[in-house]
Amino acid sequence: MMNYIQELTGYSFLEPNGFYLLFLLPVLIWFLYRINKGKVFGFKYTNTNSNQQHLFSFLAWSFNGLITIAKAVVFLLLVISLTEPYKIKPDDLPLRKEGYGIDLIFVLDVSLSMQAMDLQPNRLESAKRVIKKFVNNRQGDRIGLVVYSGEAYHVCHKTSDYDLFISQLMQVDGFDLEQGTAIGVGLGTGVTQLRGDSTSSKAIVLLTDGQNNVGEIDPLEAAELAVQEGVRVYTIGVGTNGYAPIPDMGPFGMGVSYSQVEIDEDILTEISEKTGARYFRATDSKSLQNIISEIDQIEKKRLNQIKPLIPMSSYPIKLLGSSLVLMLLILLSEAFIFIKYE
Repeated sequence: MMNYIQELTGYSFLEPNGFYLLFLLPVLIWFLYRINKGKVFGFKYTNTNSNQQHLFSFLAWSFNGLITIAKAVVFLLLVISLTEPYKIKPDDLPLRKEGYGIDLIFVLDVSLSMQAMDLQPNRLESAKRVIKKFVNNRQGDRIGLVVYSGEAYHVCHKTSDYDLFISQLMQVDGFDLEQGTAIGVGLGTGVTQLRGDSTSSKAIVLLTDGQNNVGEIDPLEAAELAVQEGVRVYTIGVGTNGYAPIPDMGPFGMGVSYSQVEIDEDILTEISEKTGARYFRATDSKSLQNIISEIDQIEKKRLNQIKPLIPMSSYPIKLLGSSLVLMLLILLSEAFIFIKYE
């Protein structure tokens, strides 16, 4: 029966057992009939019984019938309000089956050292491929991209248009930026994309292959900003151990030199721990892919633990208000419009 009512009305009910009170409706109708039986009704503008009876009319009888129906409607509204009806708004439902999607910003180091070839074909291109593969498997998330070297800028503000994101990502090379490694500036820029966002799940994935050596914002200060905004910061140190081959333009053309890999793992670890996330080390392309997949699983698990709040419109208060207004009109009618004589 409840399924029929839900299909008929388009509403669901938190307390459907309240509808059993409707079995009392025939008893109420019989009770009202017994009360009114044998009574004469008239508009109260004369002061004698004979005049009231003389002025009794079909209009007065009909109006009394409406009052009786109104009493039954009040009972019906009260019963419906007790069932707590609500309607889910389909346009506002979360996009993912696990719950609401996350807002995720990739903060990508594009300094010259990211051209090192210990990841194939180099660190930057490997990171871009892994991020692209990650984004292609998303649904319902908003993803943005910040790149940095000696300075930082927003390549793509958070969006669910993944084709746009990927097209912007694949154009990144970092050659047009001031050189250096401003981890604090990059992280702070990423946090600004998420500032004031009401989404319950916000995260940043920061990739770097070096140490913070320029910039006005200290990495730990940027981490504090992330904490204030409720943003988790996963950090990834990219690069092999020891020395890595890097392209080098010499007097006889392009060659290869070897540069020592220097990643400030202590700072990266502290950033992640401070914001409730983790630090990872990627020494090759495969490990970078595995790390991004692990971050994905961590975030999915977090979403599954968050009970999704399904937007709905609830109407008990409105129904109770309507019932009270109608009841007041009935009482006024009984007291001032009609007078009863035995």
